[in-house]
Amino acid sequence: MSSNLRWSRVVGIIVLLAMVLAACGPKPAPTEAPAPPTEAPPTEAPPTEAPPEARPFEGQKVVVVTQTGYSIGGPVEDFAPEWEEMTGGDVELQQFAFGEMFEKMITSFETGAIDYDVLIFPADWAGDFMAPGYLEPVPQAILDGIEPDDIIPLYGKRITAWGDTVYALPYDGDAHMLYYRKDLVGPDTPFAADFEAEYGYPLDEPVTWSQYYDIAEFFNGRDVETAGETAPIYGVAEAQRRNAQAYWVFLSHAAGYGKVPGNPCFFFSCDDMTPQVNNPGWVQALEDYIKSRDLGPPEQLQWDVADTRVQFPAGVSVLNIDWGDVGPISYNPDASVIVGDTGFAVLPGGDRYWDYEKGEWVEEANVAPFIAFGGWIIGVAADSDVKDAALDFAAFMARPEMVQQLAVMPDTGINPSRFSQFENLDLWVDAGFDPEGAQDYLDAVLNTINHPNAVLDLRIRGSAEYLNVLDVEVSRALAGEISAQEAMDNVAAGWDEITDRLGREGQLEQYRSSVGFTGQ
Repeated sequence: MSSNLRWSRVVGIIVLLAMVLAACGPKPAPTEAPAPPTEAPPTEAPPTEAPPEARPFEGQKVVVVTQTGYSIGGPVEDFAPEWEEMTGGDVELQQFAFGEMFEKMITSFETGAIDYDVLIFPADWAGDFMAPGYLEPVPQAILDGIEPDDIIPLYGKRITAWGDTVYALPYDGDAHMLYYRKDLVGPDTPFAADFEAEYGYPLDEPVTWSQYYDIAEFFNGRDVETAGETAPIYGVAEAQRRNAQAYWVFLSHAAGYGKVPGNPCFFFSCDDMTPQVNNPGWVQALEDYIKSRDLGPPEQLQWDVADTRVQFPAGVSVLNIDWGDVGPISYNPDASVIVGDTGFAVLPGGDRYWDYEKGEWVEEANVAPFIAFGGWIIGVAADSDVKDAALDFAAFMARPEMVQQLAVMPDTGINPSRFSQFENLDLWVDAGFDPEGAQDYLDAVLNTINHPNAVLDLRIRGSAEYLNVLDVEVSRALAGEISAQEAMDNVAAGWDEITDRLGREGQLEQYRSSVGFTGQ
């Protein structure tokens, strides 16, 4: 099925659901006695225009801001006309490159300009947007209207609130996972015997980073068959571009080496906010990430996730790290030549990990999935002049019917965040998955979210600034300007400077709270 036809069907489904919900909802009390019923035949079409009282935001413009590209912002553009027709309001979408978006949003708040009414932003910016009161608390009536009990608590409560106050609505559920070519990687593939002869163990889904790199090295430059054609393939496709979203891929490498089981404090020590980024575990992760540079195409240094989401489904590499978006894309015949040939898994773990409290390596495997980013959430500016309209539009985009359909469609940027999305296999099969692939995909996502050693993303005041320092220094190491150790030492120094400027005690309190540290 073409993407246009599938899109038309989805739009039809959502419009129909919205009409049904509107028909079933409470009606405003009439201002005068109703007219007697007429003898209209049962098939008479309803009025095409909503009555004036059903268009409460007539003439009000809601300005929405998010990142450039179709992912995340595209659905706003596609479905805003439906909301406009129902409410009489207007929606204006403004989009900025990801590397510019935080500065645009925070400047609007800090200067009091309030250029945007609705913000769709990464959950890890909560400390900068929610803590100062820049966002409007979400009324309980709106929360009740989006079926909150169906939302996985990580996405429905933890990332949308600051303290006990909910400031945003969940739009997307995010965590990094592993993608691989299951027609090439497996004990029954044509390459299994050669791989085992060379590496001494069976070829299968990698569960450690050493296995990941063995597989990448084995296949890098090897002729394989893809969509009926034989050509060399690369080992990996990993985003590595500066000033984009690539540093989250590096953090996925770091989690398995630097997360201590039973200790939720990964980025900093929960004793005194000492950065852990330059300990041996993190340095090992950066050395791995540099190795990835040489196991992918030369242009990989300029790739962000939008690029790897094109390249991996095009059969360019054997392995890929990304959010859940690649699942639906890999099954889209208009974008993928590996339909049905993708395996889905929890991220590999370190073969060992650095225990920073003991100051030593622990020689045992350590799987630590990274809840990268946490998800895109929708907030409303507290000083918006059209606050009610903005809240209504936010609820419109976050409603269950919307996010369910967006999660199964390729390129929307929306990943599953509701229990019902994991329980309804038909939702994914109807979108093009085969049953085995759908179950494999959903299992990988759910096992990542529920893993007891999962790493939560940084979610304190200044998170964007901390991560920008990381991004700069990792990029310098990838470019060969400095060593991995030098890069991470620079990051640690930069993080200490930010912490001291923002107030170490306050930052420590926020960090402890964000990871659930109890002091035990």
